Amino acid sequence: MDGMFELNLISTGLKTMAMLFLVLGLLVLVLYVMKRFLFLRRGVEGNLFIKVVSSLHLSPKERIEVIEISGEKIVLGITPGNISFLTKLSDLHGEGQEIHGKGKDHELKE
Repeated sequence: MDGMFELNLISTGLKTMAMLFLVLGLLVLVLYVMKRFLFLRRGVEGNLFIKVVSSLHLSPKERIEVIEISGEKIVLGITPGNISFLTKLSDLHGEGQEIHGKGKDHELKE
């Protein structure tokens, strides 16, 4: 009788593990489909496209970012409690301005 009990126990354990892997696989598949199809549609709606062009970390929680919204480039200062508008960039090549970079330091010359 003990041999039959151990065989049933092993069989039940294998069925339980198979069902667990099946449920986890379905969960991963559903999350992949949601990420692929639902979350990407949010950015396509409307005419406003936001793209991060550049980011410079000043400290672990503070950074300066250049973002592009509908073709306009805007410089933002970002801290944990605040997002500040710093300036709007115009076309650098069109106005004859140059940016010279030396490591982390950048100079804007007209």
